[in-house]
Amino acid sequence: LSIGINYIQDTGSNVPSNNLDIVPTRLSQKILYDNEERPDTNINFSQISSDSNGKGLYYTSKNTEDNRITYYFRGDVKNNYVYFGGYYWRIIRINEDGSIRLIYQGESADATGSKATIGNSAFNSMIGDNAFVGYMYGKPTTYKDGYYNFNNEGVFTATGTVKMGKGYTFDTKTGVYTLTDVVDGYYSDKFLNYYICANQSTTCNGRMIKIKDTKQNGNNYQLWGGEAHAGYWSTTYDQAHANEEDSYIKTKLEDWYEKSLLKYDTYIADTGFCNDRSLASNSTGKGFGIEETNYGAYERLVSKKTPHFLCSNSSNDLFTVNNNKGNKASIYKVGLITADEMAYAGGVYKLYNNSYYLYSGSTYWTMSPLGFYAYRGYIEAVDYSFDGGLNDTTVFFAIAVRPVINLISNIEITDTKQNGTINNPYIIKT
Repeated sequence: LSIGINYIQDTGSNVPSNNLDIVPTRLSQKILYDNEERPDTNINFSQISSDSNGKGLYYTSKNTEDNRITYYFRGDVKNNYVYFGGYYWRIIRINEDGSIRLIYQGESADATGSKATIGNSAFNSMIGDNAFVGYMYGKPTTYKDGYYNFNNEGVFTATGTVKMGKGYTFDTKTGVYTLTDVVDGYYSDKFLNYYICANQSTTCNGRMIKIKDTKQNGNNYQLWGGEAHAGYWSTTYDQAHANEEDSYIKTKLEDWYEKSLLKYDTYIADTGFCNDRSLASNSTGKGFGIEETNYGAYERLVSKKTPHFLCSNSSNDLFTVNNNKGNKASIYKVGLITADEMAYAGGVYKLYNNSYYLYSGSTYWTMSPLGFYAYRGYIEAVDYSFDGGLNDTTVFFAIAVRPVINLISNIEITDTKQNGTINNPYIIKT
């Protein structure tokens, strides 16, 4: 008996399966089976995605990890829905290692706005230092009470009273502010020159604000301008960007993962998430203290319009749990999308784009530092006011959070008839 077999050797790489008669059950292969993947050589990344500038599944090995191929979705695609762990997700890309990167879509496939997020959070609660563009940052070496003035910014909103102090004390050993002569007051002109803590308590570990301007919008009282005090000052780049203290956003993501996805942990890959704190080549600042600094994302996405999948300094900035390719500083395998991934998907800095799959109707964080200016750090965010365009957002603003995870490379779907559409999403076999 003579048998002829046509086969493709599985080497762990992503190989197209649409030349086989057998419909694959492995998700990465099914994605390739259901799409005509194309090279991205003709895409103009200075312009938003469109029918003529990228819509569908693309691939590249340029500016990727170890120059390996990654496949990514771009534009207003309708077939990258996944159901996993009780939630709906959108597929961002098949990573270089074969794992599949997903961004949170919500408890329903058609969720938009706040329902496509896990709530709001500041990226970091503190300001006044380059350190706070970090997903983690270094422990302080110097505590000093300093401040800058801000105007025309709605920093906090409350419908009732909050704790305010007529004065304060500052501990130079711990960096903690303590309010004195505390009262319950409104954000109103009656309480100008009072002090508040960002955490609404009477002790401020990192940030305190002196009320200089207020506004009222219906029942909402708003703090609109003031002095933002910070007691932290880094003295070197390595100290500012050491991975010793968790950011607000990291804590929120990992708390959510523990409650929502920990029981599915074996299906989630430790691929990592890049908080790229490399300096732009034209940056005059050195990335510590209050030096005005441009980070790598500024050069790539604002100046040159050339996104990268590669994490420039993976040993420090690629957040992993146990993966030696990263820093092993994360507790759980969850993070955020990068601004570069947004650019590959179709977003452009300060250009409107409400017709690509990452537009959700809310302003939400990426993981990419843009720069440090005017005594505060800025992170790239997907900005609803720019209809899905990338924008710079100061780290202490509370905006939406959309978790990102990576499924293991050999993850399977439950039915080969699934095609990733909103009514027939890929359902992960667990």
